Amino acid sequence: MRYLNIEDFNEIDRLTIPEYELRIKAYQLKSLDMQYNIHLQAWATVMAGQTRKGKPVYRTFDKFFNYQKAEKRILGRDHSLPKNQEKEKLQNWIANFNS
Repeated sequence: MRYLNIEDFNEIDRLTIPEYELRIKAYQLKSLDMQYNIHLQAWATVMAGQTRKGKPVYRTFDKFFNYQKAEKRILGRDHSLPKNQEKEKLQNWIANFNS
């Protein structure tokens, strides 16, 4: 209910497993877009002033935040983390983000 923005128990009862999984994936992608925007703002701040020995700490935005890699993880195309560890990491991030 919290993540899917559903308040009607009848709608929850009609929800199929594939529809639930699709809605969760959409929620995760929406959260990723929010995370991207947060990192983009932080990137602009970093580029405005942070340097190491006179050079920017991150030369490109992709090194600061790899959107494609995070998206692949959500869509199940990146297997660098075991599924349960990946899911737990994302759930922890979401829980911390929402609090």
